[in-house]
Amino acid sequence: MGVRPESKAWLVLLLNALYTVADLLCAAFVGVYFYVGKMDVRIVCYHYLALYLVTPLFFLLAGWYSQARDRVHVYRLGLALHAMYYGLLLSLGYRAPDHAVALGALLGVTWGFYWAGTNTFNYDVTTARSREYFFGVLSVITGVSGLIAPLISGCIIGFSPSTESGYRAVFLAAVLLYLLAIACSIGIPHDRQPRPYRLKRALFPGRDQRDWQLIMVAAATQAGLIHMFTFLLALLMYMETGSALSVGFFAALQGLASIASSYWTGRCLRPHNRKRFMFWGTVILMTAGLLITAKFSILTLVLFGFLRSIAAPLITIPCSGIRLNVIDQCAEESAQRIEYIAAWEVPLAGGRVLTLLLLLVLLAVFPQPVLAIRAVMCFICTQYALNYLLMSRVSIANGKDSTAPDPVS
Repeated sequence: MGVRPESKAWLVLLLNALYTVADLLCAAFVGVYFYVGKMDVRIVCYHYLALYLVTPLFFLLAGWYSQARDRVHVYRLGLALHAMYYGLLLSLGYRAPDHAVALGALLGVTWGFYWAGTNTFNYDVTTARSREYFFGVLSVITGVSGLIAPLISGCIIGFSPSTESGYRAVFLAAVLLYLLAIACSIGIPHDRQPRPYRLKRALFPGRDQRDWQLIMVAAATQAGLIHMFTFLLALLMYMETGSALSVGFFAALQGLASIASSYWTGRCLRPHNRKRFMFWGTVILMTAGLLITAKFSILTLVLFGFLRSIAAPLITIPCSGIRLNVIDQCAEESAQRIEYIAAWEVPLAGGRVLTLLLLLVLLAVFPQPVLAIRAVMCFICTQYALNYLLMSRVSIANGKDSTAPDPVS
């Protein structure tokens, strides 16, 4: 039996919270960890390039397994692989950069299974009218985690007897949180009914799926805001200060801004004003891109992180709600939702790969890696003008699908 919409929403939010805390304890520091080991930004790029290349392949595989067997297995395997990934970082220590590509590929497998499972749960426990509220709450959880987790990590690493022991403590904490999430997932009921996995229509939408075509193209322009800024900003801060503690404080400041923006967006967003939120989020993000390009200092870096954190919920919350509501319309039955969720990851990964390849090219062209990273960050920001143009043309973006959001129960 599947999860009844909204009946398990708070359990799914709890699982998201445990994952988010574990992820944000480490997310800002993994790239720094690889950079410290070799003092080479390209090593960090190779790690994430492997991650982005592998993720969609295993996302599609996980989607098939969830249809043929059980989505709960997919979710728990994703959590277990996360624990394995950080366990390997623990055991390898400063030898980890020598295995950056292999570790990135493992994390890609991990992401594929985890996100296939959790995105399915997020879909199942919400309705068309409650999604903005649900993703608003989820974004607040992410913001709170982003405020507390990296600050704790920065303090642990900064005040440990040695940097290595600090990283080991942080990675161990992440492993324990992933194991706790596995234990809590026992409340998610299994769904073992075999179903067909018809991916072609979702991956290659026809003219009768105009809204989904727009969302698939827009996915390629959403790559940077969803993940890449996390490690790029952490790298820049560490390269400027040489301090893990400063990276933690910087990430905490971004988390504080994200909490306020997420709360306000979740409270005020309605189907009829989605375009307005996406527009102003795009304007703020592009302003941040111009700021970081025109002048670079610790102050402009902090301002960029602040503006980016305000803009992200304004864009991602309505985009997430629109995407899932379009899936509601396109899927012939609710069981097909995983096919569309998995298909969306392909152009998203494509955008990430192209952006990282651009960064590698710029690292070879510019004399200083900071210049290359700043140029790519500006590129990511300007992409969101195209994202807005595409997403605003989706019929659901104009509030035609529902009235006001219901609270999560």
